[in-house]
Amino acid sequence: MKKIGIDLGGHTITAGSVDFSGAAPQVLSTVTVPTPESRDLLSVIHVLEELILLWAAPGDDCFVGIGIPGFVDGERRRILRLTNFSDCDGVVLGEIISANLKARGIRADVRLENDANCAALGEGAAGTARGMRDYVVLTLGTGIGAGIVANGRLLTGAHGMAAECGHMAVSGDPLLCRCGCGGRGHLEESASADWIERRAGAAGLPPIFREVWEMRHTNTEAAALLEPALEALARGISSLAVTLDPEAVILSGGMSHAAGLADELRVRIEKYLPVPFRAVFILKNSEIGGSAAVIGAASLGQEMCKR
Repeated sequence: MKKIGIDLGGHTITAGSVDFSGAAPQVLSTVTVPTPESRDLLSVIHVLEELILLWAAPGDDCFVGIGIPGFVDGERRRILRLTNFSDCDGVVLGEIISANLKARGIRADVRLENDANCAALGEGAAGTARGMRDYVVLTLGTGIGAGIVANGRLLTGAHGMAAECGHMAVSGDPLLCRCGCGGRGHLEESASADWIERRAGAAGLPPIFREVWEMRHTNTEAAALLEPALEALARGISSLAVTLDPEAVILSGGMSHAAGLADELRVRIEKYLPVPFRAVFILKNSEIGGSAAVIGAASLGQEMCKR
């Protein structure tokens, strides 16, 4: 059976075919396309199906795992909340895509999972966390997500919504009350690329995180804009560390590629950690980047059987 993994992001969608026959999963081929600018349901479904059709043909049986940047129900078929997209909440995305593919003669088992959970599975199978049993993957991009593996198992919680760490309340700032999830003061609104870029544009700075980051040592406005975001990330990561005592926290996602970000965060995190944690805390960047979420999504068939 063909195994296809898809990582749905706010700016890009990456899909790939994955081979699980070897000692470690291997991505056979990948394609990355822009996410529809409207981020609406019909446009997203169209792009997802077109990507699947790159590897699936009439008569095929295939498994398709889709990592989404939002909340998924316990059965992993329904979207509960997709914070940076429109008209997707409550949609049984897996069944819709499966039915559409069936009409094309393709039998597809389609499962959903939070994208950061997919990244965590992929990092454990073939990336920075290989060999670890307790770790956190923090995805920094359009939004902020997390995947937690504890004692070798993905942590999903009683209702399937564990590890939504982008929605940890880290700030009492009354201006932070517009998070797409319906809550306020959240890490995602404080420090994700989308929100940093919105604030940068309003301040007359380039509305591109990487450019603002590169300006931070020479532009006081850029430095002032980034300061609260970095502090929010440091508080959030330190809270995860003392709650979970992981072997490592692994940074992934577009923001993690910013040169020096991990080093900057490491210094800030230390001041929040209790002394015993400082000697054992490890913060790393992903070694396989976007491939982790594709591998993790494609592995969901095996993971679902283990729960």
